[in-house]
Amino acid sequence: MKSYEHLVSYALERGITISVYDGEDWPVMKSDDKGLIIDHIESVEEAGINLYQGDKNVGWALIIPFGLEDDETVADFTTTEFMLGWDEAYTGKRF
Repeated sequence: MKSYEHLVSYALERGITISVYDGEDWPVMKSDDKGLIIDHIESVEEAGINLYQGDKNVGWALIIPFGLEDDETVADFTTTEFMLGWDEAYTGKRF
C-alpha cells in the first residue's frame, strides 16, 4: 500500500480530518471523506495535507502520489506525536 493511502486511512480511523492543498488552493477542508481526499491528492503531482483533531493541527505531510516507490509517497512530514505514531504503524520502526 502506498504510504499516503495508509496515512489517510490511519488518520480517518482515528477521527482525524484532512485538508488538501493542491499547490494553488485548498479544495478539501477538514474532511473525513476518504474518496474525496484521495481524489484531490491524486489530481496533482504534489499535494500538501494538514491533519486535524478538532481544531488542533496534529500534522502535515507532503504527498507525491506518483513516480516514487510506495513507501516514498509521503515525501516529508512534521515530527508531531500523531505523525510519528503513523510512521511507526506504517514502517514498523520508531522514528
